[in-house]
Amino acid sequence: MDRRVVTRRTALGAIGGSAIGLTAGCLGTADGDEDVLGDPEYAEGRPDPGGVSMEELPDLSGELTVYSGRSEPRIGELMEYIESEYDDFSLEVRYDDTADLVGAIEAEDETPADVFYGSETQSMTDLKDDGYTVELSEDVLDRVDEGSRDPDGHWIGFTRRYRAVAYNTEAYDADDLPDDIFAYAEDDQFTGDIMWPPDQGSTQAFLTAMIAIHGEDETREWVETLTEEQDAEISPGGDSGLAQAVTDGEVSVGLTNHYTLADGPGDAYDITFTSGDAGAMYNATGGTVMADSDDQSTAEAFVEHLVSAEAQEYFATTTWEYPTIDGVEPIEEVPATDEFEPPEFDLNELADPEPAQEILRDVGVPF
Repeated sequence: MDRRVVTRRTALGAIGGSAIGLTAGCLGTADGDEDVLGDPEYAEGRPDPGGVSMEELPDLSGELTVYSGRSEPRIGELMEYIESEYDDFSLEVRYDDTADLVGAIEAEDETPADVFYGSETQSMTDLKDDGYTVELSEDVLDRVDEGSRDPDGHWIGFTRRYRAVAYNTEAYDADDLPDDIFAYAEDDQFTGDIMWPPDQGSTQAFLTAMIAIHGEDETREWVETLTEEQDAEISPGGDSGLAQAVTDGEVSVGLTNHYTLADGPGDAYDITFTSGDAGAMYNATGGTVMADSDDQSTAEAFVEHLVSAEAQEYFATTTWEYPTIDGVEPIEEVPATDEFEPPEFDLNELADPEPAQEILRDVGVPF
């Protein structure tokens, strides 16, 4: 099979985009007339990424169907880039809500999906537990750090997404804010001035992590106190709505995810982190190969492409998420990971959100 040969620098120039270009849904132009993702000048000055280049991975051929819980505006250009690199390879990507895709797989007699691309680990663990996925090879699993892969070897993380505390910079400096998640439910300074999005899967995963790390009783008390004593507002529009509310000063503090920075809410918006507790937990986007796939070897090779040097650089500079391989640094606009301390726990413990949802129901929090 003929493959267009590119150097690593050419490949990175072709896919190292910016959040601005991605959000706008437009393409920039490099030297000459070549179309590139986002703004090619945005990532200038970054070191060449480490890891394994796509050029060193097995060629892709045939047809693959991907069920993606990540949206097309976030990853569509990368999918198109990978497909364009191989003359005899085609991708069909079905974009939808993660839960709806899991439901579709469960309803299908034999799913046409070769790869499931999860927006968080819960969905991938659910599919693994129900026998829908297969174990990946050690070579693929070893591409990422141990904290970003399934201990049973069925899924691999593409990016990490951290919980964060958003704040209005006209109301607070980062040093003014506590690094203890429980303080946000107890400190009177936040009464009537804090927001959260309990309907978001990432928030329910955070509560699930809180149960795993701190216990169900302490988690229930935290939700009750945040709701009843702090009078926490519920975001009118998920994490994006929360970011805008904090920017506009409707509230001064919000409990959210670090990547809200990528949406450019404004100079009045910034984030900080708690340390060593559930408030600093991370989740991972990632992929798994489906047991019903007729071409599991190609499906696994495709998954491996998403932890290549080029793909990880794309994620870092375009989605502002944290890479899962050594040698690719997060973009400088997000805090370095040595600035906070995430808790240690097994991401598989996030698989069942029902205990967290039960607490929300009991306390009377709509979600």
